[in-house]
Amino acid sequence: MKRKSGLACGISILALSLAVDAAWAQSAPATDDVMQLDEIVVTARKRARGESLQDTPISATAFGPAQMQDFLVNDIVDVGRLAPSVALQPSAQKGVQNFAIRGMGVSGSTPSDEPAVGIFQDGVYWGSNYGALGDLFDVESLEILRGPQGTLFGRNVTGGAVSFRSARPSFGEATKATVGIGTYGSYEASAVLNRTLVEDKVAARLAVQSRWLDGYFTDATTDSDYGKSHSVILRPSLRFTPSDNLDITLIGEWYSEKGDPVVARGVSPSTLPGSPMTLPQQEGYLTPANFWTVAPDTRGSNDIDVLFGVLELNWTLGDGVLTSVTGYRDVRTRVLTDFDGTPSRAFLQSIAQDQDQFSSELRYAMPLSDSFDFTTGLYYFEQSFNFREGRTLNNGTQRLATRSLLDNDSFAAFAEADWRPLERLTVTVGARYTEETKKARSAPFGSCALDFSTCTLSPQAKTDDSNLSPKLGLAYQVTDDQLLFASATRGFRSGGFSLRGTAIIEPYKAEQVTAYEVGYKADLLNRHLRLNLSAYNNDYKDLQRTVLGTSPTQGVVQSVFNAADATIRGVEVEATAILTQHLSVSGSYGHTDAEYKSFAGVANPSSRQLVRVPKDSFNLTATYERTLADGGAFKANLSSSYTGSYFFDDPNLLQQKSYNLLDANLNYTTPSGVWTVSAYGKNLTQEKYAFWGSTLGFLGQNMFPGAPRTWGLRLTAEY
Repeated sequence: MKRKSGLACGISILALSLAVDAAWAQSAPATDDVMQLDEIVVTARKRARGESLQDTPISATAFGPAQMQDFLVNDIVDVGRLAPSVALQPSAQKGVQNFAIRGMGVSGSTPSDEPAVGIFQDGVYWGSNYGALGDLFDVESLEILRGPQGTLFGRNVTGGAVSFRSARPSFGEATKATVGIGTYGSYEASAVLNRTLVEDKVAARLAVQSRWLDGYFTDATTDSDYGKSHSVILRPSLRFTPSDNLDITLIGEWYSEKGDPVVARGVSPSTLPGSPMTLPQQEGYLTPANFWTVAPDTRGSNDIDVLFGVLELNWTLGDGVLTSVTGYRDVRTRVLTDFDGTPSRAFLQSIAQDQDQFSSELRYAMPLSDSFDFTTGLYYFEQSFNFREGRTLNNGTQRLATRSLLDNDSFAAFAEADWRPLERLTVTVGARYTEETKKARSAPFGSCALDFSTCTLSPQAKTDDSNLSPKLGLAYQVTDDQLLFASATRGFRSGGFSLRGTAIIEPYKAEQVTAYEVGYKADLLNRHLRLNLSAYNNDYKDLQRTVLGTSPTQGVVQSVFNAADATIRGVEVEATAILTQHLSVSGSYGHTDAEYKSFAGVANPSSRQLVRVPKDSFNLTATYERTLADGGAFKANLSSSYTGSYFFDDPNLLQQKSYNLLDANLNYTTPSGVWTVSAYGKNLTQEKYAFWGSTLGFLGQNMFPGAPRTWGLRLTAEY
């Protein structure tokens, strides 16, 4: 009955939208003083030219620089709260992402885990969860594509894709500088310089940013600030246009972050009913009453460096465009974390991870006629990593270390075409064929000295895999401003070896998803209301799960298996409405129904909830803007984002309760347009929430809390 009611409700909403839009069109005046919603152009389908988001038959959310500034977006984690069914959260290691879309993602910091949500920086896929969380400084666009993107993005994006594009050099002179100060010793400074070097031929851009933070937490052991961080971004870029039909852009980037590790807050007594006393509890530790007070035995450290480079070439050939994207990324991570987060030396963890990757994509996109266009291409990717982890457990009575090596090659050929047999009907057909090779060696825990000076590595193990991911889609343009679409897509996440301190065994298989989706997009009421709806059903086979176990000698044991099959279905709503000339509201809602159909070793798998999958999430933002009497501009944003409760682990032992974050932002721009002063606040209601938690058996229990209420001021000059 619920499914039938939902279908009837959807049909009713569609019918009402058509009727209201028709009525408005008949009664609306020929001219309207109230502003209209802007058209958003996206490159999500890699066509020869950008497409209007409202005309693109996929579920996607896009942001430009102005929106990211309004919504207080600093990195990818911030933007995750602004799209339905999207959770872009950090992990228990600094710079490690645990991103999920529509209930599908990775939870943990095992280096061999293939990302389920693909991160694409300037068209380059991030091959590792390690690195950085995507600081969105001087970014000109960001697109979140929900659901598997097996055809065009392809590699391991069973959940979806997040694609962001750095601002390109332009022909002209531009300068922008920002300084800021905030609570908890927060300081920032940035500058962007854009210059023409050769008229209409060569342009250059330099973007530099530095941020400092004393830390959001108090270390009760030393009575000092904890959570210190200092990050730097240096991004030079050059653009060459040797002819009217050739555009070449070269971008380099260095990112550095140093300071304290992710802050762990030890939990004692344990929250697990009936559990025995843990080591920290036996030694008299009780969790501090203040949520943002911690008591680590060791302060720890964090040191991350990322080098990135991309060469993009766009060559207009006939009516089409040949695009080449060649990228390189090198990640160096050194982290020391008091993982139990207590005065006991129950679990001290050191991690050293070195990863480098190279990729190249060559594609051609062309409209053959008014009724047919296509995109086709080839893709090559290779990466290697060297992972080392040391653990000092149980007050130093156990000291052990591990090392893992991986080499990975991937090749793919892909194509996608749109055919319009009728004026308003489009049929989309696409496919991607992929071949993968992985070679691994491992030294299990106890096979290495704690300083990694000696390690006994296993013989090399190898696995080969191939996959064909097809797509079929239909889109019907009901009116010029209303689109209906449906699709059936298949995606995969490649198999491999579990490389986190265990002996190499048989490789786990690729994870596959078959996804079905229907959607509706509309600009109504003379483009004063934008309404996008979607419903989906995703069937997962051979689901890769990181199974956690506790060991008296190793602390936590992490192994990856094809442990489950699951079905994830849900509905999503996105809406933006202009209420008056000065006031607009926007929001999104996502409902996710995730269910295991099978789970190895679990008698009743449907009784378990998937990790980090809230049933409901939504956000609502109100924006007020107007021109003042002095000619200056004022803008205010108030945003609320709600996340439902979810579990941190597959056994469903540790749960994060639902929480709501309230943010605000005020901006004033002088009449000249040069100066802008901003005042902002985040988590204004002091919500207490954690983005990670784990059980360490006898060694304790921990959680990793989010930031408290913060506020700050920024001053920007742009000319």
